[in-house]
Amino acid sequence: MLSPFSSADDNNDSYIIDLLYNWCKENEIEKVRSLLPFIGNINIINKIQNSTGSTCLHVACYYGHRDMVQILLEYGALHSIRNLRHNLTSYEEAPTDDIKQLFLEHRKIFSHDDYDYIEWSVVGDDLLGKRREFREAIDLYKTYDNHHLVSKLLAEVIHYYLNEYLVNQSNDIGNREDQITRKQIETIEAYFKEAIEKQDYLTYFIKAYTLTIFFYQVLNKNLALYILEYFDETKTFSSNYRLVNCLVHIVRLLIYHPNLPQYRYQGVCYRGMRVTQHDLDQYQLNQHILNRAFLSTSTDREVAAMFAGEGQQSQMRYTPKNHCALQYSCLCQYLIKQNSTAMHIQSLSMRQDEKEVLIVPFTVFKVMAIKRNYLDNLTASISISIDDKKETESDKESRSSSLSSSDNDIKDTEDYVKFKQRTYILYGIIGFFILAIILVLTFTFIFIFVVKRNSTKNTLNNAMTLSETNDTIDYESPPGRNNTTKRLKM
Repeated sequence: MLSPFSSADDNNDSYIIDLLYNWCKENEIEKVRSLLPFIGNINIINKIQNSTGSTCLHVACYYGHRDMVQILLEYGALHSIRNLRHNLTSYEEAPTDDIKQLFLEHRKIFSHDDYDYIEWSVVGDDLLGKRREFREAIDLYKTYDNHHLVSKLLAEVIHYYLNEYLVNQSNDIGNREDQITRKQIETIEAYFKEAIEKQDYLTYFIKAYTLTIFFYQVLNKNLALYILEYFDETKTFSSNYRLVNCLVHIVRLLIYHPNLPQYRYQGVCYRGMRVTQHDLDQYQLNQHILNRAFLSTSTDREVAAMFAGEGQQSQMRYTPKNHCALQYSCLCQYLIKQNSTAMHIQSLSMRQDEKEVLIVPFTVFKVMAIKRNYLDNLTASISISIDDKKETESDKESRSSSLSSSDNDIKDTEDYVKFKQRTYILYGIIGFFILAIILVLTFTFIFIFVVKRNSTKNTLNNAMTLSETNDTIDYESPPGRNNTTKRLKM
């Protein structure tokens, strides 16, 4: 009988990981079955193999070994770990639907931490309703004249989100890209404390956000996984309440910061991504989508192309057998028209060369065009053109700085500027004519009133004169007397 392997020794752990990984790759089902019960620390199956940057579950999925995937899932292999080279989960590397179905069957109930993929956006019809629901919920805290309240919200973010949640994340065996050092946490904490002292959350949040890739990756992952469901009464909310509260604090304090207007951005910006087919399925022509998290974009197309891996489509992840793409290089062009959608944060960023425009969570967009350039050129990326969707009338009434409802007819930035200029001129002309009409009507009324009054007065005077004349009555003398006429005044 095999004796249990001890996982206390790092060399022994490394040996077991390599052994399991190779057996999973070669589909040695019986060998894996015989080994797993004798591993002292079963979490070894979730360790990343050093030479490949993937886990046992990754390699079993990638090579299409369905039965091996079934065994690993039964022994508690985590779904959410991403490989280091391609940043894909095991689910995203699965080449067939029957393997992906296994993940759905083994999905842990009420667990957000172990996920197959992240829904970064929402597709649907009533997205403006969801956006409005979120805004109304955080509108209760839309005040910056209460410094004590703002300080309390930031203190909770520091105490729980930074010093408890992120520290625990760094000790987790999950993704290495989600791990952070204590020194990095202390640096981020210092920025949040300075935000309290200087009463300038916007500046120091942006510095923390752009300081290290870890912070914005984990923050956006948490936003995508948790925060939208917090405002959805139709879904069961089971994640950490304090975590969600901290996420809400982070977003609300940014959206309602009094200095935000000076950083608002309107125009064209670009976002480069490496996406899976599942991600691409969210982008359908004329479809409306809502982003769950912050979106980093750039005014410089070349910067976005670098993040998209443009020109490197042939180097992306493909299936081993039929060489089908598992991920794509994608370049999105956003036309920002609403003045509450994005912030131009280049002057505040720790990476000013990226010329970043930050799109806030829960903005509604419309997909205007999709072009799969790689069909003609294998090195080319997918191009997606996206416009932010106009607000409803209720949204406009609740916020004084909305744009014209005709903004949806604008197709590019130059036309937009010209359109607004023409609109202002037209409004000025209309206003002038309305004022002129009012003045004409006023003078006409005055003229008619005065003339009519004078005319009435003259008529009365004439009538009185005539009355005095007609009031004299002639009487004839009786017969026998002199026929003298007497005049009697009535």
